[in-house]
Amino acid sequence: MKLFLFRLSLKRKHQADAFERRNLDGREFNREEWLRDRFSKQFSFAHQGNQFFFVPEDAQKVGLPSNLIVGWVARDKPLAERTPPWEGLSPTRHASWQASLLLLDPTEHSDGQKLAFEQRKNIGGANAVVSSLAAELSRFGPSEPFTVEVFPIIQERSFERFVSEHKGRITTITYDVAVPNMFNGPDDFSNELRDLRDNGNVSRIRTTIESDGAINTDKTQLDEIATHVEKGGGKITAKTKDGVRYHSDDYARSENVDTSGSGETTPSFWQRVAAALDRVF
Repeated sequence: MKLFLFRLSLKRKHQADAFERRNLDGREFNREEWLRDRFSKQFSFAHQGNQFFFVPEDAQKVGLPSNLIVGWVARDKPLAERTPPWEGLSPTRHASWQASLLLLDPTEHSDGQKLAFEQRKNIGGANAVVSSLAAELSRFGPSEPFTVEVFPIIQERSFERFVSEHKGRITTITYDVAVPNMFNGPDDFSNELRDLRDNGNVSRIRTTIESDGAINTDKTQLDEIATHVEKGGGKITAKTKDGVRYHSDDYARSENVDTSGSGETTPSFWQRVAAALDRVF
């Protein structure tokens, strides 16, 4: 099983709705409470014209830490087959449900709110499916207190290596980043993002820089931006004058969990998932 890693960035809505959902005691949800509430029950979302479902799993029941949110993202895949010989071997179809495992650490700490998603061919690409799920969380209704952005966590220094290999030939760089609700770094880029979030009601920034010759990558904030992206804060694309391209999504981090020979209903499956959690979260 291959788990791809993502980070959620939640931005509180600038003006509270008069009908905003709250805790039972009337308090505003914090990010962790809201995520736990939203993932505590089944819901559906659209992805590429198909209906998908999130179905929660009891973390403690399967032996995983109780602080995690655990569940399945499922879709139906009709199977073409034939009836038994004594029924004439007539062509027929029936619904077959397939599901990918989802693990989420919703806690608010400096490296929290990570999500791991199992990529399966019969479900779809992890990045695309998780993006559709996050979009559903954001548009659930005006009463929801947060909007959600999600990006893959990227292999460290992948952009730095690209810049080093193509120094003096990069003509275009585009970054698309979510304003963070973590990453309390002291760098200028992080400070600017927090200011835009808190004072400008900004949730996401997309910028393209171009040069008629080559971008001087030594004289920009690209290191700070790349570090932000690698943590799951956005994405970067770049192109050289000779057409070589970089896309951060191509360097998405993943963890392989050896679940061969252990079905999803067996204790050994969950024991192997549990053993991988230190690498995942």
